[in-house]
Amino acid sequence: MTIALDAHYTIGKLHSYCQDYALQGWEPFPYVVLSDGCSASPNSDVGARLLALTARAELARFAKIPRDGAGLADRHWALGRDIIRSAARRVQDLALNPEALDATLLVAWCDGAAVHLHCYGDGCIAMRDAAGELTVIEIEYAENAPYYLTYLLEAERRALYEEAVGDAEAAQVIRHSSAASDGLIQRQRFDAPVTFSFDLATFPTVAVATDGLSCFFSADTHQRIAALQVAQVLIDFDGAQDAFVAKRMQSALADFSQRLLFNLDDLSLGAFLKVA
Repeated sequence: MTIALDAHYTIGKLHSYCQDYALQGWEPFPYVVLSDGCSASPNSDVGARLLALTARAELARFAKIPRDGAGLADRHWALGRDIIRSAARRVQDLALNPEALDATLLVAWCDGAAVHLHCYGDGCIAMRDAAGELTVIEIEYAENAPYYLTYLLEAERRALYEEAVGDAEAAQVIRHSSAASDGLIQRQRFDAPVTFSFDLATFPTVAVATDGLSCFFSADTHQRIAALQVAQVLIDFDGAQDAFVAKRMQSALADFSQRLLFNLDDLSLGAFLKVA
């Protein structure tokens, strides 16, 4: 199976500097890594980049482990721990506060037949099936407080987080939206592993995005624009030419701006396309 991939990131209208970061590549297999730093944590723009770069290095080893249902949750958190421990050493070398690594992380790769995703914190996934129908999955957290990998390093911060989100058993929300079924919601424990696999024969377009996909607003109505509506435009790729994600994002954002629709938050987007 032949695939195309690309990723791009851009600053949000309410940010003075971008705290998102995106990586994509082909070796040793096609991958996309996205990260979104926390605005309240100092130097999180640097931390987001370090986290993404570290994830890329760890992914080469992790993706070679056979995937089966048994033990997938353990491997998910094992990958997360390896990434954050390695990134923390780099942050320490730079004399930065460990909270610089307060960032969400979305890791995706393709084994030739399917796209596999591991999500640490909030974000969005958009899949278009062979019939052209679009589904969006939004991963959210109570109090708009993602469960960052940094909480694996400090038991005290993790305990404070668990207290802050209220009902810990329902603090993670996974929302499915499509034209046929809007707003199907699954609630689970804040540290429940979030992993997906999508067969490219069934879903020839698989895109992953930071939560900026859910942060578009209309200056006319002062209303939030549904992520499904935004995704319908953003992942309407015109073929699989070079930089197809970057070109589509730039074109779509310019069109949105003309209609007074703006991304208030930073946005990263990566996509895998099955090429006929």
